[in-house]
Amino acid sequence: MLLLQAVSLAALAASVSAGKTCTVKYSGGDDSANIKAAFKSCSKDATVVFDKKYTYKFYTPIMTEGLKNVKILVEGNIDLPNSIPDIQRAINTTANPKTVYATPWWYIQGDKVSLIGSKDKNKGWFDGHGEQWWAVNNKTLRPQIGTFNVTNGLIQDQKIRFPVAWGWHVPGKNIKIKDHYVWAKPTNIQGSRDATPGFPFNTDGFNIAGENIEIDGYWGVNGDDCVSIVNGAKNVVAKNGYCGFASHGLSIGSLGRDGAAHYVSDVLIENWVMEGAVYGARFKSWTGGRGLGKNIKWKNIKVYNVSTPIFVTQNYYDQDKGKPTNTANTSTHIDGLTFENFEGYINPNWTDGTCISDPCWNYLPGIDNTKGIIFDLYNGTAVNLQVKNLKVHPLNKPASATTVICDPLTLAPGEQDTLGFECVRGPFKVTKIKKN
Repeated sequence: MLLLQAVSLAALAASVSAGKTCTVKYSGGDDSANIKAAFKSCSKDATVVFDKKYTYKFYTPIMTEGLKNVKILVEGNIDLPNSIPDIQRAINTTANPKTVYATPWWYIQGDKVSLIGSKDKNKGWFDGHGEQWWAVNNKTLRPQIGTFNVTNGLIQDQKIRFPVAWGWHVPGKNIKIKDHYVWAKPTNIQGSRDATPGFPFNTDGFNIAGENIEIDGYWGVNGDDCVSIVNGAKNVVAKNGYCGFASHGLSIGSLGRDGAAHYVSDVLIENWVMEGAVYGARFKSWTGGRGLGKNIKWKNIKVYNVSTPIFVTQNYYDQDKGKPTNTANTSTHIDGLTFENFEGYINPNWTDGTCISDPCWNYLPGIDNTKGIIFDLYNGTAVNLQVKNLKVHPLNKPASATTVICDPLTLAPGEQDTLGFECVRGPFKVTKIKKN
């Protein structure tokens, strides 16, 4: 019911006829001041237009707050600075509120706000010039593209290429995201899925932290989560998408870092194609975390050349810092993870170019190129887990060669009866799901 409300409100935000129009003036230099001026003049019942004739130089981070019934039409292109030091200086001094991971270049806040791109494939691009960062593996003072902190909003037809790192952070409420495009794949000769030089670290498509959010239509190639659903997210649907190159999956989390209590609930992820990814579906919470992930479902997921189609861990940690002792004996609890209708084949490499520590950040004892499922659980804290209709196989091998990692001693009482596969370190075997 809440989701239907989100869709209708987003449609309303897109269709309201705005009275005043402000076209952002093109200066030939840093256009950030002109962008701010346009929003100052058109902050209520209005339309702000980035003219299709220009590529605007968005060289200074800005905050556009207090918008009310505003439509933003990105018909021209938008460039971040093509200079690492310039971006670092700007991020180090901006007052834009930080997100979960970084500081956004553009912070948008308001009610009934639409951010709409161009239907022209050559227009409406947001270009981060991120390849130069990837080439030298520079992770210092990287920006997030933006924060869309809106109630009753719409993001449609947005196109991002070569982001430095993270895409849009969405902490708002009642938002629809439609037909989103991300290109974060290296073009240099070293930039492959399994090579570290030139790898596009942390290039998440979306970080969703809001309530009543729907993503319908996504196409992206990147080096981290296509969609990451993080603390605070509730009633989220993400459907009809494609993730390629070296995605880290359709992810919940990470949750519970540094012992934090994090909560995510009521999530449906369905009808996706994952190609070349490290993970298909992933749930990740940190060692010693707290909180709860509840009522989360992945359905109708095609995995082509994916390292691990289904991955759940409640014991994540920084591999280069060593495994911590969980002195608090806590974990982010799980109540209801369902994985239904997965099909495809497994990548021969269980990791990718992000593997720069020893052991690798996603190493687990026994991991190899046959794992269809990995459940790395914290004893007795995960209930109502279920896998239905998993049809995956290692590359050039039969389905009978598919294996799993699952420790039966970590299952809560009665979980094996409804799990859908035998919890072992060994071959994948379907088990009958008993009715409650």
